[in-house]
Amino acid sequence: MKVVQTVVPDELHKKLVEISRKEGKSIKQIVREALEEWIAWKSEIKDDAFLNFKPEDFGVETDSSRLEKVLYGEERK
Repeated sequence: MKVVQTVVPDELHKKLVEISRKEGKSIKQIVREALEEWIAWKSEIKDDAFLNFKPEDFGVETDSSRLEKVLYGEERK
């Protein structure tokens, strides 16, 4: 296990203390949970196949001016 130290602005520390008191947890627990959630979130984005698609050029010009008519069958007002 590693120890990580950092400096945070006073306003951030104030919010951490408020959350700590409200949830009955130590600041250490709050920061550890936040770090775990952030890492999980970043990992999910990195591994998301949909977000990693590369654009494909099919050599066809696209005209989006008629998009609503195609989608809805008539022009939207």
